[in-house]
Amino acid sequence: MLAGATLALVGAVVLGEYDLRGTTVLVGFPLYGVAVAELALAVARRLATPALAALAVGVGAGLTLALWISFGHFRNDVAPPVLSWVMVAVAVALTFGWGWSGRRRGTKPRPPALKPALEEEQPS
Repeated sequence: MLAGATLALVGAVVLGEYDLRGTTVLVGFPLYGVAVAELALAVARRLATPALAALAVGVGAGLTLALWISFGHFRNDVAPPVLSWVMVAVAVALTFGWGWSGRRRGTKPRPPALKPALEEEQPS
């Protein structure tokens, strides 16, 4: 969970340095949500529902921070386009959905390791 929160914060600061309009928002925000969810799953393997919800809220907060940075701290009455806010909501939903689907992927047993042919027991 801490890794996901850290990535959300660092990613927000990095994303905020770009001009967050158009294609950058359409592609970048959903990928950001998936990347944060995937990192959290890689570390935790399985996230409880409250942890997933907190992670998704963290993604939303991170993307809001990125928009705040990108649009000059909302000075001079310059606000992000509506598309940006829609894509924040999409990224939040995608984060939760990706984490939820990963709960099933993370519980599968791993296949047993194969033994090298030389280490197999010889019949006597």
